[in-house]
Amino acid sequence: MDKWDVIIVGAGYGGLCTGALLANKGKKVLVLEKGNSIGGLAASVNYAGQILDDGAHIPLLVGHIEGVFSDLGIPFPEYTLVNKCEFYHENQWTDIKNIFPFELYKKALDAMLQLTPEEITKLDDLPLNEWVNTISDDPSIHKLFFYFGCVTSVGNRYNTYSAGEMLYILKEVIESGRVMSETGGVVKGGMNSLLQPLADFIENHGGEVKLNTPVESVEIKDGRAIGVNIETGSRLFHSQVLDIINVKAESVIVTLPLWDIFSVLDEADFPNWWTDWINWLGNKVGHVWNVMYSVDEPPFDTNMFRFVESMPRTGYAAIFFSMPTYGDEVNQNQFHICYQGHYDEYPDLFNRKNAGVRKKTREILALMEQESLELFPQVKNAYNWRVAHAAIYSITQSPGFVGYKRPSMKLPGVSNIYLVSSNVREARGIGIAAVAKCSQLAVSDIISK
Repeated sequence: MDKWDVIIVGAGYGGLCTGALLANKGKKVLVLEKGNSIGGLAASVNYAGQILDDGAHIPLLVGHIEGVFSDLGIPFPEYTLVNKCEFYHENQWTDIKNIFPFELYKKALDAMLQLTPEEITKLDDLPLNEWVNTISDDPSIHKLFFYFGCVTSVGNRYNTYSAGEMLYILKEVIESGRVMSETGGVVKGGMNSLLQPLADFIENHGGEVKLNTPVESVEIKDGRAIGVNIETGSRLFHSQVLDIINVKAESVIVTLPLWDIFSVLDEADFPNWWTDWINWLGNKVGHVWNVMYSVDEPPFDTNMFRFVESMPRTGYAAIFFSMPTYGDEVNQNQFHICYQGHYDEYPDLFNRKNAGVRKKTREILALMEQESLELFPQVKNAYNWRVAHAAIYSITQSPGFVGYKRPSMKLPGVSNIYLVSSNVREARGIGIAAVAKCSQLAVSDIISK
């Protein structure tokens, strides 16, 4: 293969955002993806006439992912805002505005906006509920910040969420010009509508996106990555050791989640303190479990989230919403029940080969459905199909695991490898927006050299 300016491991958001931005700067980019489609953890498929994402993806628009599209000069996909919220409050669904007095909301907002970046950083290791107690003794303020937490966090309970992390994200939302009810929405056509234009841009600007091409390892010599190794030949047996070929590059970007980076990076190339840290941190994750239903009629407005702070059987926080436009082709709608949890509350999904883990996973999903459909009985006997989903989302946003407690996108002792994902400190934020921000920073650093 030819020598490339940059090789990117993974064709998810991190790989495609970074690759497209680099291609736009004239760099010759090769993106290598082990799967048979782009998207990684955010892949979309067509199922029974509907768009089906790998889990529930509600992109947060605060300027980063939209900024990538703007920089590339390509249109941002059609986006449906979900701008209404209701709580299950005193055994009924209640508009969020009827639970929190405006004066309380304003007091909380003023307290957040007065904080400097340095003050927010000092709150990284403080649980959110403890900081909230310093604002007001009104019990409803905790429901307000539970809502804020649901908007800005995935996989965390209210009392296990870092105050600094939430305040950083909320300030970013506010400074982007959006109000809190305008932070989430649905991309028409699914996540692939965001991903495919980026892949096309790379290939239309001298780059290449290769599927079904797993990277065996990143080759490092004298403190620099010199390229990647790719297996070659046909695999006849599971235990077979294939030959490899080396593909040269000036820089390498790894977009795998933190818990998976040593599948392509050799721990021996890095200091022990760093590899021990990564291996420890990589297991501290947030979970998102959901069940997706195809229904002819949505159980409530399609531009609304519904929240339950603690479900009666599992005790987990739950979010309910529809995915408007996903079923337009067959004149159907998609309804989701979504649970968020902490790494110490759910089965160890890193160990899915264990029969006990799989059994516990099914038991939790069954309880999720039972208690959720009691709230929405119209769905219980009327759905066309269902797909259950149990996933690890990202490193937890709890005290002790955010900000400078996360690794940098730059690796110690190696000058030209970058980590681009939502798991590094430069990506502070949530989901796709955080990844896009990290992509922009990595590209800036590469171009500056």
